[in-house]
Amino acid sequence: MADDLDDKALVPFDEFGNLLRQSWVPEGEIVWRSPEPFTARLQLAQFARGRAAGYVMWLDDQTRMFPMSMTEFVQTVCTVGVEPGGYAEAEWIAHRRGGAYGIQLYMSRRERRQVRRGNG
Repeated sequence: MADDLDDKALVPFDEFGNLLRQSWVPEGEIVWRSPEPFTARLQLAQFARGRAAGYVMWLDDQTRMFPMSMTEFVQTVCTVGVEPGGYAEAEWIAHRRGGAYGIQLYMSRRERRQVRRGNG
């Protein structure tokens, strides 16, 4: 397991499998899950602004939504890049950053540096 990704707090999804940025839905259910790494080719869907910070929204091939903080987005672009059409393929994991949930690359800082240097 990546050394800086040890937080096993539960993360909220809606009943359709969308990762929730906040643990709130106007109707329906919140399903709390343990974060598990997953490999997917995601497509950048939109930039949005939360109460305190901007974030991006990614979609998988089933149009499930995965928010990502701008900090994690910059790390993703610098590490794995974004293909034409807004696609990025990697191993991801849901986590909490401050008061919001989102995804990040499932790599340690060391692994990200190695990939950026071309050694991974």
